Amino acid sequence: MSRMDLLEKNGYKWLVLALATYSQASATFVTYGVAPLAALWQQDYGLSQFQTGVLVSAVHLGPIFSMLFIGDALDKYGERWLIGIGSVLLGLTMLLASFTNNYLALVIILGVVGVWYGTEQPGGSKVIIKWFPKSQRGLAMGIRQTGIPIGGAVAAALLPEIYVHLDSSFAVLTQTVLAVLGGILFSLLYRDQPNTKIGNDLNYTFKEKLVSILKNKKLHPIFLVGVTMISLQMILVAHLMVFLAEKLTISLSFAGKILSIVLIAGMIGRVVIAWASDWLWKGNRTIPLTISVWCAILGLIMLLFLSNDWSIWGTAFLCAWLGFFGIGWFSLFIVEVSERASEDAIGLTVSFALTLNQFAIVLSPALFGFLIDWQGSYYAAWICLIILLSISGFWLMFHLPSRQKTTTE
Repeated sequence: MSRMDLLEKNGYKWLVLALATYSQASATFVTYGVAPLAALWQQDYGLSQFQTGVLVSAVHLGPIFSMLFIGDALDKYGERWLIGIGSVLLGLTMLLASFTNNYLALVIILGVVGVWYGTEQPGGSKVIIKWFPKSQRGLAMGIRQTGIPIGGAVAAALLPEIYVHLDSSFAVLTQTVLAVLGGILFSLLYRDQPNTKIGNDLNYTFKEKLVSILKNKKLHPIFLVGVTMISLQMILVAHLMVFLAEKLTISLSFAGKILSIVLIAGMIGRVVIAWASDWLWKGNRTIPLTISVWCAILGLIMLLFLSNDWSIWGTAFLCAWLGFFGIGWFSLFIVEVSERASEDAIGLTVSFALTLNQFAIVLSPALFGFLIDWQGSYYAAWICLIILLSISGFWLMFHLPSRQKTTTE
């Protein structure tokens, strides 16, 4: 038995999971940390709301331009150096933000930071698929995905304190150190899975693999679910707090505490729902993903009837429900896309799905806000979101027989 076989037998895959989770959390600490930093930059440099929003959008636009190419590179060259070097470059690029007071330069820097962030999601997802058997992938992916809310929560709590009590440069330096450390640790400790070839013998071109993904009809309903559910997720994060404050006539501070319940429930959901697909549905991801979509729709329908007559516990339960299903679905989605992909194009397929999602991440909060301004209320905006989610939910339901047949085979 080889050394790597012994490592795997003794739990090396769990070390791999820890490395992937920390790498994801440290990278998210940088990208999600841009939002609280942008609010502080706004005060210091007198930026408008639009300029502040552009700073946050810039870091989310970056992955759109990189993830497809990074996904293809992951299939050809493996995860070790792409994730490791990507994390290091992400941190070092962010460090440049502490050396400029020029707004346009800052926007460009944050855009490049987003480009390097494109290594994390497809790379970390492929790590889980390669190292964990199907019976454990849901749980493993769920644990890795907690790196996103953890990284975001720590950034929101820590960076403003460092910024105020020390300096903006120290806040950015903290982001750099954590990201670079994550990249170095991953590069030093991660090894490609034994007996796994990198690349493929058929040598398909990037274009040919992309066309193959587009023609794979089994992936189409999964892609639509990803776009609609990530839109729900971003709308909850961007608009729910203000909606609750207006609807319940409560302070923004109290509404923020309710939003934290949504995020915590989402973090729990990312582990529990994915684990349930391993244990309860024996590796079938489509059934629990469909259930998650319809439970999220049910939560939104109940949100339409929210009023001051509701108890605080009823409101908290509804928001926890929305968070559990409306944010907790994501790990399951990544596993489903990965397992549906051809073996030599897992990285590219995940990257393609995440690129579609990234467009929704950038556009959905703004479009939702436009509908609110246009109609003068939230009602029509929530209805439109419910309709879109219902379309994806029905398509996924019709897709269930073919998925069950494939699982049986």
